Amino acid sequence: MAGNSNNTNSSNRGGKPSKGGGKGASKRRVTIMDVAKEAGVSIAAVSRILNNSYDGFSAREETKQRVYAAVKKLGYTPSRAAVRLATGKHQAVALCYPIHGHDDVPINTSSVTATLLQLDQMLQIHGAIRSASKVGYDLVLMTRSEERTIGKLLANAGESVDGIIYVNPEDDDTVSEQLRNSELPIAVVGSMNYKEDERICSVSVDEFTAGRMAMGHLIVAGARKVIVAVPEERSHEAAIVDRVEGIAHAVNSYSDPSLSFTVVNLPEDMEQAKAAFLNHIGAWGDPDGVLTLGGVLPFAISKALEVERLRIPAQVKLVGFDENPMYALHNPPITGIRYPVEEMCRRATEMLIERIRTGKTPEPALMTPKMIARKSSEASEVPMFR
Repeated sequence: MAGNSNNTNSSNRGGKPSKGGGKGASKRRVTIMDVAKEAGVSIAAVSRILNNSYDGFSAREETKQRVYAAVKKLGYTPSRAAVRLATGKHQAVALCYPIHGHDDVPINTSSVTATLLQLDQMLQIHGAIRSASKVGYDLVLMTRSEERTIGKLLANAGESVDGIIYVNPEDDDTVSEQLRNSELPIAVVGSMNYKEDERICSVSVDEFTAGRMAMGHLIVAGARKVIVAVPEERSHEAAIVDRVEGIAHAVNSYSDPSLSFTVVNLPEDMEQAKAAFLNHIGAWGDPDGVLTLGGVLPFAISKALEVERLRIPAQVKLVGFDENPMYALHNPPITGIRYPVEEMCRRATEMLIERIRTGKTPEPALMTPKMIARKSSEASEVPMFR
């Protein structure tokens, strides 16, 4: 075949296409040298521009655009090995999330709590992948547990990734200190009790506003005697504390002497939570509103209200946090506060990669959850607070 030296073996004397040559044979791989020649710049300049490595180097915008145009024209794709050699980077970040129980124990698929945790993790992974793949980064999954602590993970993570997206941070001073002192860039997804550090990228939810919004919804629906149910194992968490403060602010915004609320800590086991809730209303009296701050508590409380023959929503309005698909399947469907889990991880990954590439930590991102009003509360509007 004539006219295409990339597809023809010049040493072939018989006029026949060589093995692997001829029509349809693959072309020679475009190299960084080709891009440099096309753009009229040095190989080093192309490498620094494409890898955002500007130490001691400054490129004009016009030069950058020539390089980008050459890359597009030639269809250049840098190899992982070349990028790592040029920048010392792995082009990969890790999503580090907690697993409960022991590493070698299978997931209990009959557990509602376990199922909801898996749903959250699926959303976290998808959000991180969306951002990482967009800029050519790989996503590595890292799980932490009692056996695999953050200290152990950080000790070896630098061998495979350039940074870590740390979801659902623990309320632990030792962990926060390890994150702050990490040589790897870190992006934390979730509320923290410790003071945020300028070296750590942060994406969290405005929990105070979420609590205020949820209680305001119940008040507008007509609830005046409200039980706030808290998962007892999480009662100390920054997110829960902020939600309760927001709830108290909503109540204090109304000058209605009949309006009151009480906070009760409940176990996250369905039957135990149901029994504990029944004991509480036996002492406090029947509520006309219940606000649950997480876990499976809406379903346990719904069963408890059935025992007391208190109908939802006619006699008791019910709102739950951490809204999930089961809320819509319940009878009646439960009003929920939906958190942007996937979007939070997407944004955290973007921020982390920006930090890796530039060395600068983006401003913390604060997101607001969305209320999904359903039959259990018979309310569709959030009040304007005074």
